[in-house]
Amino acid sequence: MIRYAIAAAAIIALPVAAALAQSDEGPPRWAANIVRKQQVIMHGVPRPYTNMHDPRPDTEAKLRRGRFLFDSHCTACHGWTGKGTGPEAFAQVPAPADLEWLARTPKNPSEPYMYWAVAEGGKDFESEMPAFKDKLSKKDMWAVIAYVRAGLPRNSP
Repeated sequence: MIRYAIAAAAIIALPVAAALAQSDEGPPRWAANIVRKQQVIMHGVPRPYTNMHDPRPDTEAKLRRGRFLFDSHCTACHGWTGKGTGPEAFAQVPAPADLEWLARTPKNPSEPYMYWAVAEGGKDFESEMPAFKDKLSKKDMWAVIAYVRAGLPRNSP
């Protein structure tokens, strides 16, 4: 009985201890998301990205490609649902962004923002989000963006 109580206490205490162990130095887990949005509000999207728009329609094939790329490159941090709850998210400071809200934004104004975020990553915002401009083609980045904008549709993970 005591063994079970100790095991239960350890299971409960582990996430609490890990959260407390996060350093108070540097930005809090959510800071990069706020800083990026503040950058856009104050200065707009950086000039090379201000007129970026997807020239191709959103087709089933494009969404399938977007899902494949999202699963390959994004789910470890953003999770299957895009909420920023992937298996690697817990250890990241700042936390990965919750992408769900992007599906509800107007397409034309949000496309430059989304392309900029995927292409440049989060280095400028002290985030671990990698830049994909040298890893994915423009067509593939637009496929990921289309998949996120479609609400990350899936039947199961």
